[in-house]
Amino acid sequence: MEQGGIVAIPGLVHDAPTWTRNDKFRATCLAAGNARSYTRLYLTLNHIFVDIEDAAVIGGALMANAVMHSGVPEYAEIPMHWALLQTGELVIQVQDARRDFPDFDKAVKWEPAEGEKLRGLWIARQLGAEIAYAPTEVGKVVQALIRPPAVPARAGMGHADE
Repeated sequence: MEQGGIVAIPGLVHDAPTWTRNDKFRATCLAAGNARSYTRLYLTLNHIFVDIEDAAVIGGALMANAVMHSGVPEYAEIPMHWALLQTGELVIQVQDARRDFPDFDKAVKWEPAEGEKLRGLWIARQLGAEIAYAPTEVGKVVQALIRPPAVPARAGMGHADE
C-alpha cells in the first residue's frame, strides 16, 4: 500500500502523512553522506518534533546499508522517502533492488562486542528508530520509524514477512 510516495509496512505505519519528500541518490561512496545532508535539510525546512541530527544519522545509515548490500552499480539510483505522519512520527525509507534481507532479525538485534565496529542499523536503533522491511514489486523497502519524545512506543512492532 503506498501513501504519498511511501510504502506502508503493515503493523508499523498506521497514519497518513502530512508531507512527504522523495529523492534518489547514486549508489556511490557519497550516497550515505548525501542522504544524511538531505535528511537534515528537508527536516529543518519542516515542522518536525524528532531530533533532526539523529534522524539525519539514521537516514545516512539506511542509505549506507542499501549501497553496501544491494549489489547495484555506482550509476544506479537508490530512492529515499521521508514522510511526517499526522502523529508527529517520522518515516524514512530506502528502496533497493534486492528483494530479500538475509538474516534481518539477526541484523536488527545485533549487539557489538567490545572493540567491534558499530553497524548502521545498531546505531539507528540506539537513536530510537524502529526498523522494518518489506518486499516490493521492484525489490524491498527498509524503513525507520522515529517517534517524537511524546509518542509512546507500540508493543509488538516488527517487520513484515514475505
